Amino acid sequence: MLTELSNQLADLVAQAAASVVQVQGSGRPASGLVYAAGVVVTTARAIGREDHPRVRRADGEVLDAEAAGWDPTTRLAVLKVPGLDAATFTPGSARVGDVAIALARSWSNAITATAGLVSVIGGPLPTGRRRAIEQVIRTSAPMHDGFAGGALVGAAGDLLGVTTAASIRGLGVVIPTSIAWAAAAEILERG
Repeated sequence: MLTELSNQLADLVAQAAASVVQVQGSGRPASGLVYAAGVVVTTARAIGREDHPRVRRADGEVLDAEAAGWDPTTRLAVLKVPGLDAATFTPGSARVGDVAIALARSWSNAITATAGLVSVIGGPLPTGRRRAIEQVIRTSAPMHDGFAGGALVGAAGDLLGVTTAASIRGLGVVIPTSIAWAAAAEILERG
């Protein structure tokens, strides 16, 4: 039974890994998620003030990217990356108690995975002067800075949200897919 569960989790990670990329901006590499063909969502912190960020695909190829803009409330950024294939994620929604896997790309571009539970779903989370994310997911899956911009994936392989480098009382903070994708769509439309 444990071997079967282990194999299923490893298969889930392998399937989702193609849509998790490494973002090379200012400072250490971070992670990003393929939102659509030629478009990556990451954290604004990952690219900083970098004029020419780059994206490293799962196969190791490095592509030049252009910042399309960022959202001051969620602090998510969108990159346009010509030559990047469409995403394989299906958006999903989380429930407290769900098993979730956080995925990121390491400094060497290897896929990194940790598992935990969806511990809290709540909000709003203040992110600045008169700004707040209406809802966030908090997970017990351990994450470090490289997980910023990565994926939180549910047991069915659906994308629950975009991971951040933030934590609250030891639990990692994740922006739900519905909020992250709405921010990405607005950035693409308005810059």
